[in-house]
Amino acid sequence: MAREWSVCGTYRTTPPAEDGGVEWRRVDLTCVRDAELLIHDTRPDVIHHLAAQSSVSASLRDPASTFSNNVIAQYHLLDAMVRHAPRSRIVIAGSSDEYGDVSPEENPVTEDHPLLPLNPYALSKVAQDLMARQYHIIHDLRIIRARPFLQIGPRRSDSFVAGAFARQVSEVEAGMREPIIEVGNVDLRRDFTDVRDVARAFVLLAAHGEDGQVYNIASERDHSPREMLEIMIAAAGRRIDVRIAAERRRRGESPVLIGSSSRLRAATGWKSEISFEQSALDTLNFWRVRTARASVAEGHTR
Repeated sequence: MAREWSVCGTYRTTPPAEDGGVEWRRVDLTCVRDAELLIHDTRPDVIHHLAAQSSVSASLRDPASTFSNNVIAQYHLLDAMVRHAPRSRIVIAGSSDEYGDVSPEENPVTEDHPLLPLNPYALSKVAQDLMARQYHIIHDLRIIRARPFLQIGPRRSDSFVAGAFARQVSEVEAGMREPIIEVGNVDLRRDFTDVRDVARAFVLLAAHGEDGQVYNIASERDHSPREMLEIMIAAAGRRIDVRIAAERRRRGESPVLIGSSSRLRAATGWKSEISFEQSALDTLNFWRVRTARASVAEGHTR
């Protein structure tokens, strides 16, 4: 049976351009008062906690800020729940990066694999994960931990590989960039899931997940960033040179990382529905629209 939800979303700096019927509140979860007022005022039934500094590259530039922001924000949120919403259910977004050091033969990775983070962002997510486990055990909070694998799809930021490729290809199409794209290691094998499938998994976990449990969200298929870029370039219909830039390569990356979502499927019936190819094209189309707007704005300012 469908249920009508009243949805409150949060932002830290810039409000979304489209509200989508959501009540938006400006909140800095690293501020204890902001977190306290958010939970006190809304008394939510369900919380989806995705607020974090989630760029690996940014975490390598500023490890301390990434760790403190991500861990302190969640601490304030969970502590406010203990006081004002102890029976709310919260789904916390972890990351496949928590698994870190995975050898090819250990794939597909299950939730029982050791957590061996290889970058500051991943370390912050492990800390969030263990904090969530502790709050469930000690405070009996209804916490579900999710570990999404890499994501692709509309609205994907250019801080991440799918959005970065789509932005650059769309800028080449618009004549805003030379037909050259510099990349790092594009031959890693990774598990990509469409953001819309991931969002659906979060909703299903809130309804059917087991309190205290952890769930991978994964397509169980592997692709390379090179394949993604080739799909986008083919859609552009023009020659674009791809160049490997040594400075874009990261140390300590596992060559293969594929997730097992069997626990999620058993609990919720979820499965990945949107193909890798469709996700890549939809990501490109989203950035085509954004780039066209930027091109018009740039023309108006000249």
